Amino acid sequence: MTRFRSGLIGLAVGLIFSCSILGHAQDSNTLSPPLEVLKLKWEKQVRLPRNFDPSIIPTGPAFNDPSRSISNTPMTASNGAGTGTPAARTAGSNSSAFPATPGRLPVYYVYSLKIRNDAEKQIEGIAWDYLFLDPNTGAELARHQFLSYAKTPPLHSATLQAQNRTPPIRAVRASAEKQAQTRPIERAEIQCVLFTDDTVWRNRYGRKGTCEFLKNSEIILKQKRTNARRG
Repeated sequence: MTRFRSGLIGLAVGLIFSCSILGHAQDSNTLSPPLEVLKLKWEKQVRLPRNFDPSIIPTGPAFNDPSRSISNTPMTASNGAGTGTPAARTAGSNSSAFPATPGRLPVYYVYSLKIRNDAEKQIEGIAWDYLFLDPNTGAELARHQFLSYAKTPPLHSATLQAQNRTPPIRAVRASAEKQAQTRPIERAEIQCVLFTDDTVWRNRYGRKGTCEFLKNSEIILKQKRTNARRG
């Protein structure tokens, strides 16, 4: 009887140990991420504001130079052309000038990462950093953190994009020759990879809680999409 009980206890311990191994095996923390970085770049973009309406630009048979359409005659309400400067007239006026544009346009920096999925399952999302390193010392000059979601099957590639108002590096202006000599090294650092089966690859040297944040953000995005469809 004692031997039978001992056998049952040993079997139970073995099952618990096996389940523990399987539970930890769901998430991978191998040193190399299950993907390959194919391309990394950033670009600066200047965009018109959302409330800018280009539809009021006149569409006649010939292009009228806005500078020539401004009359030297003071404008009054009696001439039917409206008041104010030509740029401030409404779409119903006879103005052939371009609509008013803001003095300073918003600047965005678009960061792109092209990857190939080398895993055996589909990728759901990636937490990644865009790094700028000093070419002489290897010191970190700047780091931009992003979350991107794009379903990428095995052996397929995807381009992830994220925009930011922050420039790549906040640095003092230097001469063109000096800038060429100190051009920073650009590198991508993968923090976490989320798969469609809800398992993850974790960067063992990465930030703590990144995978949890990646998962939670995906849940919030799905809820917003669902609410938008219902609305």
